[in-house]
Amino acid sequence: MAKETNNGASAATTEIETITRDGQEFTEVKEGLARILVPFSAKDAANKKLNDVEEQQKVFYNPIQQFNRDLTVLAIKAYGQEVLAKRRPANADKVAKRKREKLDTGNGRPKKQEKLESANGTASTTEPADSKRDGPSHGPRFTILDALSATGLRALRYAQELPFVTSVTANDLSPSAVEAIKRNAEHNGVESKVNATSGDARAHMYSLLTQEVADDGAKNKHHKKGGPKPTKYDVIDLDPYGTAATFFDAALNAIRDDGGLLCVTCTDSGVWASHGYPEKTFALYGGVPVKGFHSHEAGLRLIIHGLASTAARYGLAIEPLLSLSIDYYTRIFVKVRKSPAQVKFLAGKTMVVYNCDQGCGAWETQFLVRNKKAPNKSGKGVFYKHGLAMAPTTDRFCKECGTKMHLAGPMYGGPLHSNEFIKKILDDLPNAPDDVYGTKQRIEGMLQTALEEFIPPPEDDLQSSKEDEFAAVEPYPFFFHPTGLARVVHCICPDEDSFRGALRHLGYQVTRSHCKPGSLKTNAPWSVIWHIMREWVRQKAPVNVENIKENTPAYTLLRLNKKGEAKKDESARDEMTEDAECDSVDKLEGRNMPANKSDGITAGAGQIEIGNDPSLLKREEVVFIYKYTPKPNRSDLYDVVTLREDTGEQGPLFTLLQANVPDVSQSLVDEFKIEEIPEYLQSGSSRHVHVVVSTGSGTGLAVKFYNLVLQPILEGRGLRALYPSADVARRSVPNTYTLHITQNADSVRDFARNLGSTDQGSVQHTVVLLSGDGGVIELLNGIAPAEGSDVQPNLPLVAILPLGTGNALFHSSHKSVYPKTGSPEPSSLVQSLRTLFTGKAAPLPSFKAEFPPGSHIVNTEKSENGLESWTNLVSHLHGAVVASYGFHSQLVWESDTPEYRKHGAKRFGMAAQELLKESHAYNATVELAGKDGSRLHKLDRDRYAYILVAAVSNLEKTFTISPSTKPLDGILRLVHFGAVNGEKTMEIMMAAYDGGKHVGMKWTDEDGREEGVGYDEFDVIKVTTLEEDARWRKVCIDGTIVELPQGGVMTVKTEDTPRLQILVDRSVAA
Repeated sequence: MAKETNNGASAATTEIETITRDGQEFTEVKEGLARILVPFSAKDAANKKLNDVEEQQKVFYNPIQQFNRDLTVLAIKAYGQEVLAKRRPANADKVAKRKREKLDTGNGRPKKQEKLESANGTASTTEPADSKRDGPSHGPRFTILDALSATGLRALRYAQELPFVTSVTANDLSPSAVEAIKRNAEHNGVESKVNATSGDARAHMYSLLTQEVADDGAKNKHHKKGGPKPTKYDVIDLDPYGTAATFFDAALNAIRDDGGLLCVTCTDSGVWASHGYPEKTFALYGGVPVKGFHSHEAGLRLIIHGLASTAARYGLAIEPLLSLSIDYYTRIFVKVRKSPAQVKFLAGKTMVVYNCDQGCGAWETQFLVRNKKAPNKSGKGVFYKHGLAMAPTTDRFCKECGTKMHLAGPMYGGPLHSNEFIKKILDDLPNAPDDVYGTKQRIEGMLQTALEEFIPPPEDDLQSSKEDEFAAVEPYPFFFHPTGLARVVHCICPDEDSFRGALRHLGYQVTRSHCKPGSLKTNAPWSVIWHIMREWVRQKAPVNVENIKENTPAYTLLRLNKKGEAKKDESARDEMTEDAECDSVDKLEGRNMPANKSDGITAGAGQIEIGNDPSLLKREEVVFIYKYTPKPNRSDLYDVVTLREDTGEQGPLFTLLQANVPDVSQSLVDEFKIEEIPEYLQSGSSRHVHVVVSTGSGTGLAVKFYNLVLQPILEGRGLRALYPSADVARRSVPNTYTLHITQNADSVRDFARNLGSTDQGSVQHTVVLLSGDGGVIELLNGIAPAEGSDVQPNLPLVAILPLGTGNALFHSSHKSVYPKTGSPEPSSLVQSLRTLFTGKAAPLPSFKAEFPPGSHIVNTEKSENGLESWTNLVSHLHGAVVASYGFHSQLVWESDTPEYRKHGAKRFGMAAQELLKESHAYNATVELAGKDGSRLHKLDRDRYAYILVAAVSNLEKTFTISPSTKPLDGILRLVHFGAVNGEKTMEIMMAAYDGGKHVGMKWTDEDGREEGVGYDEFDVIKVTTLEEDARWRKVCIDGTIVELPQGGVMTVKTEDTPRLQILVDRSVAA
């Protein structure tokens, strides 16, 4: 075996150390104390940037999961040290007993053996097996199973970072993965500890049960008191792609039943944290999910319920040690022990939830059985009785707001964590080296928050019992979020500190949940929580009661049927509005603009006071400059509004500042000065202005951005918000805009339909859209007229504030605005605010995609069994960004879930790893034609990896898919290439990140034919899919996934008449 280190001379490889083993090149990736070898080709890496090559290696190594792996090593360490501390004395006793049983005759034979030999007249010359164990003890046995190991990274870390581990089994279904595990184990020098096995993880785990049954039979047959050593694992780690529920039964049969540790990851948050698949959730976990802010906390309880109910069938009880909702997945650590007595308490720790998910968000819980403690007959002790529970605990309608309740569960109702276990990890955390545990700081924060979640239950008057821990439940199982409360009553969100203080002042306990920043957990009843909200509205955030309809949750919660209180609220609101209209400038002088501190953001945190020093202004942060004269005969002053963006522990931080300075450099004034509110933001009888906040877009920052940035800016310019219930007359009042906050995936399209169905084109609409590309496309399809009708004369004008994932439309339309030199450029959000106040309307080019009968829109959250929930048949869609088939459409479908969106553009890389391993070749034909469709030209291949119609230049800010496309040029261009492996696909994608250098790439395939990336202009394209499997018949139109029937044709053609206007920089519109 050859092993050498190379230093190539290419742009990327000059900084990359490679290793050659058996004639193949590898790069080394280090995490913790483990090192894995990743396949590498210096030839393919030539002329690439280092970052591009590193991005390519993520196919084999996912750095996002390092937090999961670091945490797991530390958790197993804390668990193992406690377990082995108990086992070592018992092990020492066994060794001492064996020594006592030996006869000290020089030959070391036991007495029983000597008597047998004497009776038979023989003497043994064979050394006893036990004599080999008289040497130094190696300690108790401790084994770990990494059931779905892939490259073996977890197994390698366990073997090297946990000194007490005696054996690690790394299993994977893929033979190539097993070879990689063996290679990596040898590379790390732990091949004696790491045992690589190939096969289905369930079969491997069930084989231990079969072996145990066979050993028990042999034991009974030969009447031996002893028996073979236990073969079950001390720790089993389940980390699948998707649900782990299918492995629960096998794992519980393969784990030690005297306190073995089971580590479980579930990444199917679209099932257990979404209300879209209740039937799937029940099939996997035995319960129905919750809809609401607390869905992830409920998801943890559903998964634990699935584990506990599976274990109970075998007389096994589980104890959750640590249960975390992290990013897009859960990580749960449970201890498993044989205890039929403890299993009896499970029904009394299992609950259903009555959830007011369409009203105020309140909930009530109902346990299935009562575990009731009672005095025994002697009166000197207590015991538990298990009886039927009273039902129900609530009415059909919420007692707070009167809205109907929905049922969720059953789910686990006991504690999610063991405080002692968390403290053990935290106590040892300072000893963990920072260079080994790169996510140490985040682990500490997450564990500290989990430790603080616990709220003590009400005191028990009866004496304590050893079974109290078996019966322990969590009486306050879920958190709530102030933004959810504010949304119900249509008011400004209270800040977290004020809400906490109010609860504590009333004598209640309050803490937070690790699941969501800004969350609150309390033992206060919902009646108290809503009392605090009513006081907040009355004292700090009055609402316009005229816009709150009767029989709505807000009307009931605010008790507006009491006229005196309603008049008081209305008067306060009128006073606030008058102040804002008359003296908005003075109101904002000398203070930070955002008045709202929701989602963990504190006003003034991390902000720089500019004061009167204009030299501190940064050009890339300036939004606009407004010149005004404060008083007669006084010098002019300049309002300079700037936006600074930072990254905090709880996500992006927005710092909006207004500086009042007497002098600003003329270059800044010339570039950013505004005279007045632009005409398209001025409401009146002929124009209505709308602000649409898409809560589900991208990483979910739209609400925060509106509260902390946009709303204060608009208020500072004298614009105030109305609610959607405002009539036409109120919407026509100057200096107003209608605020729309999306409630579900159809909200934007429903809003667009309302625009198209009213006014008969007599009113112009401006829509400020806090969303990504999906929001624009929903508008485009919502306002599109029915077939055969005329396009409405006044096209709605859309101003995009890019809060999506890729934001292709915004980046492509503003590509020419960003500076070409090395000077700092504004962020996308700063640029969008500049365009909002100084931009110009331009027609938005669009295309139409037509589909055959039987085509339907599918949900982008993939089902485990390959089926999707769908009801929406579709014949056509309008688009403005992209139409694709192949790798791109598949990637969008398999990555576009609410949890993946939290990772922004990184979600594509996370899902791409699995797709690149498969490298599916899509069977299809592609035909191009002019507008008349008469000159059809069929491309010379029938197997593709990538087919993408681009109407824009960039799919992300740095991902240039169509370098020839100019902003809003209305030309469709096709990017395509044939079937290639995952490595080549990644190479092409990396070239697109390098300024669109994928166009023109050439290579030679395995058959010696020249292949390359095709790049064609056209007016009409027809893509015919020939795939039999429905999984590979998905096409993507601007993020919407459509499944075609087998042999179905997608036809894409340009549209001559625009349907929307878009606000762009004036240089682009010119």
